[in-house]
Amino acid sequence: MSHNKYLKMIRPGDIIIIVLLMAASFIPYIVFARQQAQQHQGPDRVLTAYVTHDGKPVYKIKLTGHHGVTRFRYHEGNDYNEIVTTGDQIEIQDANCPDQVCVKKGKIAKPGQTIVCLPHKLLIEIKSSTGAADGGMVTE
Repeated sequence: MSHNKYLKMIRPGDIIIIVLLMAASFIPYIVFARQQAQQHQGPDRVLTAYVTHDGKPVYKIKLTGHHGVTRFRYHEGNDYNEIVTTGDQIEIQDANCPDQVCVKKGKIAKPGQTIVCLPHKLLIEIKSSTGAADGGMVTE
């Protein structure tokens, strides 16, 4: 009998409001997906990987249009990281840090993705630009 009591409390208008609220909850997802799709389009978009050590830039490489394999070995004292760019992907292939988290991360290729080597204070970050050349250490 108590089950029937709760059903009488729900009106058809309540159901419509609940359905509208559930549908509205997807609006941020749709807006975000549309923005991401627009960012990934366009011939002017250029992806570049930036390598920094302790916040200071040490190397960058343009990933868009990159072919083949490019190697860069960063070393600071006895610490080293072997950074390898294959096609439009970049990874730390070898390092002498104790935890090897940066090596296990694998390849990255999308804007906003990062690889971090905390023991060596090394960061690889992929950024998207409009195609303007920044100068510096760009390897093609």
